[in-house]
Amino acid sequence: MENEKLFPISINPNLCVLCQRCSYSCSSKAIFFKESRRYVDYDKCQGCLKCVEVCEHGAIEVISIKEGKLIGFNIDQERCKLCEICLEKNFCFQNLFLLKKTKKSGHKWIEFQEGNFQNCFKCLKCFKSCPFNAIVPKII
Repeated sequence: MENEKLFPISINPNLCVLCQRCSYSCSSKAIFFKESRRYVDYDKCQGCLKCVEVCEHGAIEVISIKEGKLIGFNIDQERCKLCEICLEKNFCFQNLFLLKKTKKSGHKWIEFQEGNFQNCFKCLKCFKSCPFNAIVPKII
């Protein structure tokens, strides 16, 4: 049986009142602001869930992913509907998703830029925001 670890992967901007209680409660300083929203840096997050405990507004959403080290993202081509939301500005802070197309057949697909993973904030915003759940974390 695979180990799972709970992570507060996203702070719902519709519920967050920017009170900063989550930031103050985070001893590893994993919660950060970007474009007036809060995110979690998983290189720093210890999964203690203190931020969830102190949030009086229920803004921090928790899911379970396989325990391990995040090394990138796969795109599940069966789930991906080429909606291209992941290509829009501000979907990914570093614009690490690309639309690929074969010259001969014109077949299109979305690809994560593995070579630029060092620029990824590891906030898992993409994983949470894909409307078809096609962006899947690669964990080792």
